[in-house]
Amino acid sequence: MCGIAGLFSSNTLSEQSLINARSCLSTRGPDGEGTTFFSFSENNHWHHSAQGTAALLQTRLSIRDLSSAGAQPMKNEDGSVWIVYNGEIYGWEEEAQVLRSRGHHFASHCDTEFILHGYEEWGDAVLDHLRGMFAFAIVDLRKQRLFLGRDRLGEKPLFYTATNGTFAFASTARALLALTSPHTKPQFNPNAIDAFLTHRYIPAPLSIIDGFYKLPAAHSMVVHLDQEKPIIEQPQSYWAPTPSPEKDPALLFREAVDLRLASDRPLGVFLSGGIDSQALVASLSGNNKVPSKLSTFTATFPNNPRYDESVAAAKIAKQWECNHTELPITMGPSDALSIIHDLDEPFADPSAIPTWYLCQAAVKKITVALAGDGGDELFAGYKRYGVHERAARLLPRHGKTPSRWNSSNLCLKTSRAGRLRRILLGYQLGWEDAYTLRFSALDPLSRAFLQPDFAVQTSYWKKPLEKLAPLDWMLACDRLNYLPEYILRKSDLCGMAHGLELRSPMLDHLFVQSIQGMKRSERFTQPPKKFLCDRIIGSQVVMGPKRGFNPPLHEWLHQGELALRCHELPRTLQNLTGGQLSAKRLEALMLLARHDQRLDELVWLLLVLAISLESLNTM
Repeated sequence: MCGIAGLFSSNTLSEQSLINARSCLSTRGPDGEGTTFFSFSENNHWHHSAQGTAALLQTRLSIRDLSSAGAQPMKNEDGSVWIVYNGEIYGWEEEAQVLRSRGHHFASHCDTEFILHGYEEWGDAVLDHLRGMFAFAIVDLRKQRLFLGRDRLGEKPLFYTATNGTFAFASTARALLALTSPHTKPQFNPNAIDAFLTHRYIPAPLSIIDGFYKLPAAHSMVVHLDQEKPIIEQPQSYWAPTPSPEKDPALLFREAVDLRLASDRPLGVFLSGGIDSQALVASLSGNNKVPSKLSTFTATFPNNPRYDESVAAAKIAKQWECNHTELPITMGPSDALSIIHDLDEPFADPSAIPTWYLCQAAVKKITVALAGDGGDELFAGYKRYGVHERAARLLPRHGKTPSRWNSSNLCLKTSRAGRLRRILLGYQLGWEDAYTLRFSALDPLSRAFLQPDFAVQTSYWKKPLEKLAPLDWMLACDRLNYLPEYILRKSDLCGMAHGLELRSPMLDHLFVQSIQGMKRSERFTQPPKKFLCDRIIGSQVVMGPKRGFNPPLHEWLHQGELALRCHELPRTLQNLTGGQLSAKRLEALMLLARHDQRLDELVWLLLVLAISLESLNTM
């Protein structure tokens, strides 16, 4: 795991901007850092140099081959190809033997060099040979091009921008801002703000900074460097899951877990009381790669017992003879401010707060943690799938677009009128948009705290998945955006805030394809995930209620510093967005929120937006 960044520019490259970018990436790579430079010559070619107007930089978290041989930026033997890379490739050693037989020399025992030589051998098709999570940038001085790629399910992030003859990329929006605009206040993207208010996160390719973009999951892009100003091609998708009914999902799951044990640093498993992490522990029982007893870690919440799964987790750990550690998590409202800052872009999942604390506590004992992310999206484990699949039997796929996109009346999803209105809106828009509105703080007919022209400008959400049946469509939507930019974004940000690598075996793309090849009656069951219970865990399965992982928002929002910030929200957001968010309407909302606990989630959403924008504005 690492933090990466790079910039190619016809302008002067500021040393201070490199320092600032490295600082933004420091927690992602606490074990080392490196920078290499490139210059543009008179014959319209970039070449490696001691200084220049282009650079690659990296901060390193050492997991495999802890020696200096694994340092980045890394080059091939003649210095014609360079790479910076964040992630982990699994099972690459066998294909490395193929590369060696074709004349490639390996100077290290790390996966970075495998990608580098794989690109030399296979070109852009190296992506087909990568099994794991990754975001990388390869500078090919022979072809005068930059090649960037992001993993299939979106476990690793990659931001980029192209303005005024400059192309730049980074692992985080903050690092990219530090690299490209060290002395300029950012302009915020109104489309991204609207998307955030709709989804609680900012879906790819949008970014909160105007002119910044996320490379979507399973995409690559090429930047041509044979001119003084880089020429950028549109990102291209290189993968969509192909059902593999001939593959045994149980065998592939165990293989995926086994491959993710490769580490030269201490490793453990995040264990909740749920099925997904339980399946990880069960699959590792008797694995000879696990030294003595498997280390498992569970968050406990002494002050919030309704979120505490420690009893079930302890029972699971005892059954599978694990070396179990409980990590007490105490959360306070004042801590939330600094944690929101660490979350890079606006990100309103309240469970990021306890996840951040869990990673902070776990990294004192381990450097790599296996987690159960992805199970609900694979096996339709959320209740919403059943609800909206039933709705799809009653609603048309596409309804009529409303002629009126704003209302002077506040219409919240938590009120009885709001719920009724959303049902009626579903009939009007069709079941696709009804599913999208499941996450919206306000429906698109009543963006009540947006100025009317702003609401019209940002009603953009469309998805090109027309041929899929309702449940498959919902799962595909979540795979393309909700999973990479919400679930996995949280895991990456919270883990990397502490130099902890999180690995998710259920996101192994071969396992995903085998699950998609299953019979629907075996994949979509009641209760969900019967496959994991029967084929992986067996008779020792521990069943319990599905619990949330959220802090006590109501208590937090009405006391201390957060309560003060909430009081200031209307004017703060109006000022930060240049008047695009209406203070008058926000004040009406805050007045309602004082007496209605159901509005806590919406207030949290707005609070996160304000703190994030303020933080970016003062970098």
